[in-house]
Amino acid sequence: MDNKDRGVTMRIIKKILTFNRNMKVKKQLIGIYVIVILIPILIIGVQLTTLMCNMVVDRAINEACVNIERIKERLNEKIKIANSVAESIYVDGKIAQVLKTQFEDSAQIVNTYKDLTIISTYLMHYEEISSIRIYNDNLTLLNNSQFVRATEDIKRSDWYQAALARDSQMEWHLKYDEIRKQYYMSLIRALRDKQKNLLGVLVINFDPEKINRIIKDEPYDTMITINGQVVTTSGNSDPLYEQLDHLRELQVEQNKNYKIKVSNDTGAEYIIFTSFTPAKTFNSQVEICMSMSVNSITGETLKIVRTSLAMIMISLGLSGILILIFSKGFSNRIILVRKEMHKVSLGDFNIRKSIEGNDEIGELYEDICQTVESVKQLIEENYSAKVQKEELKRKQKEMQFEMLSSQINPHFLYNTLETIRMKAYCNGETELAGVVKKLSKLLRRNLEVSDRSVSLASELEMIEAYLTIQKFRFGERISYHIENEIESEKYYLLPLLLQPIVENAFIHGLEAKQGSGKIVCSIKEQNHCLKIAISDNGLGISKERLQQIQRSLHGEQIEERNRVGLKNINERIKLYYGDMYGITIESIEDQGTTVTIVLPKMQEG
Repeated sequence: MDNKDRGVTMRIIKKILTFNRNMKVKKQLIGIYVIVILIPILIIGVQLTTLMCNMVVDRAINEACVNIERIKERLNEKIKIANSVAESIYVDGKIAQVLKTQFEDSAQIVNTYKDLTIISTYLMHYEEISSIRIYNDNLTLLNNSQFVRATEDIKRSDWYQAALARDSQMEWHLKYDEIRKQYYMSLIRALRDKQKNLLGVLVINFDPEKINRIIKDEPYDTMITINGQVVTTSGNSDPLYEQLDHLRELQVEQNKNYKIKVSNDTGAEYIIFTSFTPAKTFNSQVEICMSMSVNSITGETLKIVRTSLAMIMISLGLSGILILIFSKGFSNRIILVRKEMHKVSLGDFNIRKSIEGNDEIGELYEDICQTVESVKQLIEENYSAKVQKEELKRKQKEMQFEMLSSQINPHFLYNTLETIRMKAYCNGETELAGVVKKLSKLLRRNLEVSDRSVSLASELEMIEAYLTIQKFRFGERISYHIENEIESEKYYLLPLLLQPIVENAFIHGLEAKQGSGKIVCSIKEQNHCLKIAISDNGLGISKERLQQIQRSLHGEQIEERNRVGLKNINERIKLYYGDMYGITIESIEDQGTTVTIVLPKMQEG
């Protein structure tokens, strides 16, 4: 039998060794790491964390039970004060005499109230008591804060009926005070003479703030109720109130302080509950509930958890070192291959020509080297073709720009215009001389244009010169406005980006329009860019033509003759600044057109 067991054991060991030898080294190391290190550490970590959390929760529950007992004691102290005051007022003969006396005039009542100081004395000495009221049927008494007429509504109230039903026994209620318009935790007692005749109903109202002071510094959500009605709370009382009926049943069953665990949207909570009947009272139940979120309780364990994590990290670090020691001899060459391949992934194709060894790794590395050489050759060929293409494109754009510059107003000569200006000035035609001067300046700019950036201010000056000339030509039919919200002297842009668009707005939008027209040029900063909008209220553009222009801006070849096309300007912008900048156009036929140019904020020419 022993030999048979020994044979089975040997076969199992042999199978394990065979399986292990057939595994890759990486899988072997991972298996050792998981079985020997990771799983034990995780189990220990989970158990340790759970144990610590349970200890913290138990400690918090014990602390809450102690706090509830302390709240109960403090509340009982205040209840005893109210009981004592109620007893004193009940046996006070002066108060009974006032309630039974039928007064003949108001002066007699006022003097009686002045002599009756017992209630005021209690209010002065006991800050817990907010007010003392005696509700009565004596029609000769005057209403004040202490003696109140018992109206029919008051007599029908639950608390009043309860006081009459309990003879002269004391009872606690959550009562609405009709004088101060708020709820109070109130002691109710019927006042009777020796013959058991009803003199009135005594109500002693506790100050809500003094009740709240008992629980406001509690670290957990706390609620005090009287006969199932909430007297005061600290924090969120909704979960407590929802569980109150269930807690009350448990209290009856167990006849002791009780705790339950509930779950809600924010996680698990423990609710600690106790109830008691105030001394010398009938049918009154005071309940104290305290709710503790498990998440907030276990937050104190963070330091311990951090320590556990540090221990786990140290263990994992040691295990990693152990794995590195065992795998170093085999993995060095793998690391070398990975290192060289990482250089290739970063764009560095200058890798080692070969590595030691003629095994599979060596053959693999030779194939990698051949692949890298092929990739290098393809990249060089592609880059060369791209450079040639970009150079050709740049030259074509330069030629288009030179043609653009030569096409703008080619029939005017600067010197002739200067002669005309001087002659007009000498003849007293100052307005004409000014217009000719602006035309000369405009012509000079167009004739001397280059591919260097110019200031935005100078471009706006050219726009204003052009619009001034057109206003001189067409008079009141044409108006314009330039809205500049930036320091245009600081920013630079390519020349002749704005003026051709203004010319298009005038020629195609306003020139053929019946009645007056207006051009508005708006310059502002938006999203770290310059946004220049040129608008007119002219003829607008039909939907078909607008779609054609927009397709042209997106790259379609559309022939445009005898004027500067928006496509040309858009291509200049994208070629010089990048694809994120350029032109957009919006138009409504018979209402007007807006061309918007978005450029980078460049502060150097």
